[in-house]
Amino acid sequence: MEQGQKPDVWSACENGVWTITLNRPQVLNALTIEMFYQLREEIEQAERAENADVVVLRGAGGNFCSGADLSVLAVLREDTQADEALSVINEFLTRLHRMPKPVISVIEGAAVGAGLNLALHADFVIATNNALLQEPFVHLGLTTDFGGTYLLPRLVGLAQAKRLALLGERLSGQEAERIGFIYKAVDIERLAEEVEKLIMTVRRVPKQAYAVTKEGLGRAQGMELEQALEWEKEQQPRLIAHPDFLWLIAAKRKK
Repeated sequence: MEQGQKPDVWSACENGVWTITLNRPQVLNALTIEMFYQLREEIEQAERAENADVVVLRGAGGNFCSGADLSVLAVLREDTQADEALSVINEFLTRLHRMPKPVISVIEGAAVGAGLNLALHADFVIATNNALLQEPFVHLGLTTDFGGTYLLPRLVGLAQAKRLALLGERLSGQEAERIGFIYKAVDIERLAEEVEKLIMTVRRVPKQAYAVTKEGLGRAQGMELEQALEWEKEQQPRLIAHPDFLWLIAAKRKK
């Protein structure tokens, strides 16, 4: 790496916002095996960092990510290497998905295949209206990966998931918002403003309440009603006794 050149995955923390950037703009930030390891490290650091309240995922050069680099395919043909690489992917995606802190993905340009599914593990996805979102796996003779088989039906239901995964249809950011696939789509001129507004909003939510509620929503996907009620029964008294709740109630009483 030349002096001063940023790595393929790099991060910066400013004012409590830990931003992880995919940085191979010359190939639309296509993911390499080395980037899987870098992402695992960056996500672990973001979770542990006491000075980080919010995590933001984005791509350099006007695109989010075009998916896996062709060099990845050669590795995945060899059993031992494939098992190791896929295990690393599963580790960082699981950690990202369960991150107790708010996670926001920012999509400009292309978010395709593994790149799109990486973005979808965030709590909120903001895209430009003209962004390109696609799950092209079946057209390549592959199955949806990076957690796509888990995420798609939960985000948009089975019918739309089949549209995306089995037909590989392309969506604009605007269409993705319309079907409930992402949080919001905006004109590119308003992207930075909307991201900042969302960051400010999630930072106003008490951290412990955010983390517990996020965990509950994730758990409930595999629960029966009785199990969800039992989980809520365990968590709510703990939050009522938490200093955040006590402080908020005291503040409201003073008004």
